[in-house]
Amino acid sequence: MQRLFLVACLLFAAAVPVGAQETVFRTYKDNSGFSCNFPSDWDFQEAKNGDRVFSGLSGTAREATIIVQVIDRQRTAEKTAKAQLERLKGQLLAAPQGRIRTEGAVPTAGQQAPFLIASYRTADTAGKERDYNHIQMVVTAPRNFLLMSYSAPDGIFDEYLKVFENCTATLEIAEPAADKPQAEEDKPQAQEEKPQAETAAPKSESEDEETADAPDVSDDEDTIVWRRNSDRGFWIAVPRIWSSEIDASEPYSLDMRHPDRVEGVIVWALDLDQATKSKDFADAWEENLADKIFFMNERLAKPAGEHPGVGLPKMTVVMRQYQGEVSGATVQSIAAYVVYKKRGYTVVGYHFLGDEKGRKRVHDAVMSFRLAAPDN
Repeated sequence: MQRLFLVACLLFAAAVPVGAQETVFRTYKDNSGFSCNFPSDWDFQEAKNGDRVFSGLSGTAREATIIVQVIDRQRTAEKTAKAQLERLKGQLLAAPQGRIRTEGAVPTAGQQAPFLIASYRTADTAGKERDYNHIQMVVTAPRNFLLMSYSAPDGIFDEYLKVFENCTATLEIAEPAADKPQAEEDKPQAQEEKPQAETAAPKSESEDEETADAPDVSDDEDTIVWRRNSDRGFWIAVPRIWSSEIDASEPYSLDMRHPDRVEGVIVWALDLDQATKSKDFADAWEENLADKIFFMNERLAKPAGEHPGVGLPKMTVVMRQYQGEVSGATVQSIAAYVVYKKRGYTVVGYHFLGDEKGRKRVHDAVMSFRLAAPDN
């Protein structure tokens, strides 16, 4: 009890960033308008209910979790930060052996944010029942409440408390990103980002083609169509509402994007001088081109899943994930790299972090990429 009281007294003292850190921190920016720092070796996942969930990737850090819930102030019955905290307090007291250890307020993001420290008993990631400590804080943003929590088993709570301290000390709040971003800032301009050959290839007269049997339906986000590119011999299934634009200069690209949001897929096709493994091609792309593309600035240290294959036998597809920033919001991307007959293909889908529907659309599109005609 005394230790938890000291935690409350020292928590986020003076709201300044934690001093020298052995851990490297990077900035997370959310399209709802807030940003804060997390260790570069921590993982981010968006839960089905929209919660932003951060946790360690290895060792005991996997048991430590920071969650940020974004609550629309216009749609919630609890109109103040204190009222929000009271509601959360009731939930914590209802947990097995739930107790409130202390309550107070701390300076965070230019305001006095109410918080409490609780304890309860629950199962860890291995299913073992353990005693947990839990910090719950409510921060008021222009349009939302940020319900920020840190929880960990009693034995490691202090060890990873500095991560939450650093998160709240570096918390910044701004207006949410616009739903309809400006094209000149938000949408990728493939022609500007790619290196130009000394003599540009002529503009192709062909356009990417939808399959002849595609049904005549309204252009919406849920209608998926196969698009065939005859110039470079590939197929990809994307929402019909996405536009298409070909740039035939080197490297050749097909740019498909949502008309109103930062969401889409770009397929680059680069002719190589020699036979190259897909991994070597991916490494070379990262070294020479990735930092010129805003949604590939940072490679994420987490697996991107396995590609189902491109329709040809014994073809290796390398999958990687990245993120970058545009207009103060974080944009994440997933990329597939494959080499076939001395031609390297980079297929990258990008979306706003926190847009779960957009994430699924670009993920499905990247995974659909094929070098052989689709079976369906």
